[in-house]
Amino acid sequence: MSILGPSYPVSRSTGACAATGRAFATSEEFVATIVEREGQRGLERLDFSTAAWDGGARPPVGATLFGFWRAVFAAPEAKKSPLLGDAEMQDLFEDLGAATDEKQVRFRFLLALLLIRRRKLRVVGSTPGLLMVRAVGVTGEPMEVVDPGLDEAAIAEAVEQLTGIVDMDGEGKS
Repeated sequence: MSILGPSYPVSRSTGACAATGRAFATSEEFVATIVEREGQRGLERLDFSTAAWDGGARPPVGATLFGFWRAVFAAPEAKKSPLLGDAEMQDLFEDLGAATDEKQVRFRFLLALLLIRRRKLRVVGSTPGLLMVRAVGVTGEPMEVVDPGLDEAAIAEAVEQLTGIVDMDGEGKS
Protein backbone atom coordinates (compact mmCIF):
# COMPACT_ATOMS: atom_id res chain seq x y z
CA MET A 1 0.00 0.00 0.00
CA SER A 2 1.24 3.45 -0.84
CA ILE A 3 1.98 6.19 1.67
CA LEU A 4 -0.64 8.39 0.06
CA GLY A 5 -3.14 5.66 -0.66
CA PRO A 6 -3.39 3.39 -3.65
CA SER A 7 -1.96 5.20 -6.68
CA TYR A 8 -2.39 8.81 -5.60
CA PRO A 9 -2.14 11.00 -8.71
CA VAL A 10 -1.79 14.79 -8.64
CA SER A 11 -3.19 16.97 -11.38
CA ARG A 12 -1.05 19.66 -12.99
CA SER A 13 -1.90 23.31 -13.45
CA THR A 14 -4.66 24.17 -15.91
CA GLY A 15 -3.11 27.59 -16.56
CA ALA A 16 -6.33 29.35 -15.54
CA CYS A 17 -7.84 30.79 -12.37
CA ALA A 18 -10.04 28.23 -10.59
CA ALA A 19 -12.36 31.02 -9.38
CA THR A 20 -12.83 33.04 -12.58
CA GLY A 21 -11.72 30.70 -15.38
CA ARG A 22 -9.47 33.42 -16.82
CA ALA A 23 -6.24 32.13 -18.39
CA PHE A 24 -3.02 33.38 -16.81
CA ALA A 25 -0.68 35.58 -18.83
CA THR A 26 2.99 34.65 -19.11
CA SER A 27 4.92 35.92 -16.04
CA GLU A 28 1.68 36.62 -14.12
CA GLU A 29 1.86 35.89 -10.39
CA PHE A 30 -0.79 33.52 -9.03
CA VAL A 31 -1.51 31.37 -5.96
CA ALA A 32 -1.23 27.60 -6.40
CA THR A 33 -2.94 25.18 -4.04
CA ILE A 34 -2.95 21.42 -3.53
CA VAL A 35 -6.26 20.03 -2.29
CA GLU A 36 -7.98 16.70 -1.80
CA ARG A 37 -11.70 16.54 -2.50
CA GLU A 38 -13.78 13.98 -0.69
CA GLY A 39 -14.84 11.19 -3.00
CA GLN A 40 -12.10 11.94 -5.56
CA ARG A 41 -8.93 9.94 -6.07
CA GLY A 42 -5.70 11.88 -5.78
CA LEU A 43 -4.62 15.40 -5.03
CA GLU A 44 -5.80 18.26 -7.18
CA ARG A 45 -3.96 21.43 -8.00
CA LEU A 46 -6.11 24.56 -8.15
CA ASP A 47 -4.57 27.90 -9.15
CA PHE A 48 -6.04 31.31 -8.33
CA SER A 49 -5.20 34.74 -9.69
CA THR A 50 -3.76 36.96 -6.97
CA ALA A 51 -6.78 39.26 -7.32
CA ALA A 52 -9.21 36.37 -6.77
CA TRP A 53 -7.15 34.98 -3.85
CA ASP A 54 -6.77 38.39 -2.21
CA GLY A 55 -10.52 38.87 -2.72
CA GLY A 56 -11.24 35.72 -0.69
CA ALA A 57 -11.48 32.98 -3.35
CA ARG A 58 -10.48 29.60 -1.90
CA PRO A 59 -10.82 25.90 -2.79
CA PRO A 60 -14.36 24.52 -2.58
CA VAL A 61 -15.98 23.83 0.79
CA GLY A 62 -15.27 20.26 1.86
CA ALA A 63 -11.87 20.10 0.14
CA THR A 64 -8.85 19.47 2.37
CA LEU A 65 -6.22 22.12 1.68
CA PHE A 66 -2.75 20.55 1.87
CA GLY A 67 -0.93 23.80 1.18
CA PHE A 68 -0.56 26.86 -1.02
CA TRP A 69 2.22 29.03 -2.43
CA ARG A 70 2.75 31.96 -4.77
CA ALA A 71 4.19 31.25 -8.19
CA VAL A 72 4.75 32.89 -11.57
CA PHE A 73 3.05 31.45 -14.65
CA ALA A 74 5.53 30.19 -17.27
CA ALA A 75 4.89 30.17 -20.99
CA PRO A 76 3.50 26.83 -22.21
CA GLU A 77 6.56 26.17 -24.35
CA ALA A 78 8.87 26.60 -21.36
CA LYS A 79 10.36 23.47 -19.79
CA LYS A 80 7.84 21.97 -17.41
CA SER A 81 8.95 22.39 -13.85
CA PRO A 82 7.83 20.37 -10.85
CA LEU A 83 4.86 21.57 -8.84
CA LEU A 84 7.03 22.12 -5.77
CA GLY A 85 10.57 23.47 -5.59
CA ASP A 86 12.63 23.62 -2.39
CA ALA A 87 11.05 26.82 -1.03
CA GLU A 88 7.51 25.57 -1.69
CA MET A 89 8.33 22.20 -0.09
CA GLN A 90 9.62 23.95 3.04
CA ASP A 91 6.52 26.15 3.21
CA LEU A 92 4.25 23.13 2.81
CA PHE A 93 6.25 21.19 5.41
CA GLU A 94 5.78 24.02 7.93
CA ASP A 95 2.09 24.47 7.02
CA LEU A 96 1.47 20.79 7.78
CA GLY A 97 3.05 21.10 11.24
CA ALA A 98 -0.32 20.95 13.01
CA ALA A 99 -1.77 18.25 10.75
CA THR A 100 -3.51 15.32 12.43
CA ASP A 101 -4.93 13.59 9.33
CA GLU A 102 -2.98 10.36 8.74
CA LYS A 103 -2.32 11.11 5.05
CA GLN A 104 -1.05 14.60 5.87
CA VAL A 105 1.21 13.29 8.67
CA ARG A 106 2.72 10.75 6.25
CA PHE A 107 3.07 13.39 3.54
CA ARG A 108 4.83 15.75 6.00
CA PHE A 109 7.20 12.96 7.07
CA LEU A 110 8.09 12.30 3.45
CA LEU A 111 8.64 16.03 2.83
CA ALA A 112 10.94 16.08 5.85
CA LEU A 113 12.99 13.20 4.41
CA LEU A 114 13.28 14.98 1.06
CA LEU A 115 14.28 18.26 2.72
CA ILE A 116 16.87 16.44 4.85
CA ARG A 117 18.25 14.80 1.70
CA ARG A 118 18.52 18.23 0.06
CA ARG A 119 20.19 19.67 3.16
CA LYS A 120 17.37 22.15 3.80
CA LEU A 121 16.55 20.48 7.13
CA ARG A 122 18.93 18.94 9.66
CA VAL A 123 18.07 16.18 12.13
CA VAL A 124 18.95 17.47 15.61
CA GLY A 125 17.48 14.61 17.65
CA SER A 126 15.08 11.71 17.67
CA THR A 127 13.05 9.52 19.94
CA PRO A 128 11.00 6.48 19.00
CA GLY A 129 8.33 7.71 16.61
CA LEU A 130 9.59 11.29 16.44
CA LEU A 131 12.27 13.24 14.55
CA MET A 132 13.47 16.63 15.70
CA VAL A 133 14.57 18.82 12.77
CA ARG A 134 15.67 22.39 12.25
CA ALA A 135 15.98 24.37 9.04
CA VAL A 136 19.62 24.77 8.02
CA GLY A 137 20.99 28.12 9.19
CA VAL A 138 18.11 28.71 11.61
CA THR A 139 18.40 28.78 15.38
CA GLY A 140 15.65 28.26 17.90
CA GLU A 141 13.38 25.43 18.83
CA PRO A 142 13.47 22.37 16.58
CA MET A 143 10.34 21.18 14.79
CA GLU A 144 8.82 17.80 15.61
CA VAL A 145 8.07 15.36 12.80
CA VAL A 146 5.97 12.31 13.60
CA ASP A 147 7.47 9.13 12.16
CA PRO A 148 4.46 7.17 10.89
CA GLY A 149 6.49 3.94 10.90
CA LEU A 150 6.82 3.45 7.16
CA ASP A 151 9.04 0.66 5.92
CA GLU A 152 11.62 1.21 3.17
CA ALA A 153 9.33 -0.22 0.49
CA ALA A 154 6.53 2.22 1.39
CA ILE A 155 8.94 5.15 1.36
CA ALA A 156 10.39 4.08 -2.02
CA GLU A 157 6.89 3.76 -3.50
CA ALA A 158 5.89 7.19 -2.16
CA VAL A 159 9.05 8.81 -3.55
CA GLU A 160 8.22 7.31 -6.94
CA GLN A 161 4.72 8.81 -6.79
CA LEU A 162 6.07 12.23 -5.86
CA THR A 163 8.47 12.58 -8.79
CA GLY A 164 5.88 14.64 -10.72
CA ILE A 165 5.22 16.95 -7.77
CA VAL A 166 8.71 17.74 -6.59
CA ASP A 167 12.06 18.21 -8.26
CA MET A 168 13.66 14.98 -7.06
CA ASP A 169 17.07 15.85 -8.51
CA GLY A 170 17.26 19.35 -7.07
CA GLU A 171 17.61 21.00 -10.50
CA GLY A 172 14.61 23.36 -10.21
CA LYS A 173 15.47 24.91 -6.88
CA SER A 174 13.43 27.90 -5.86
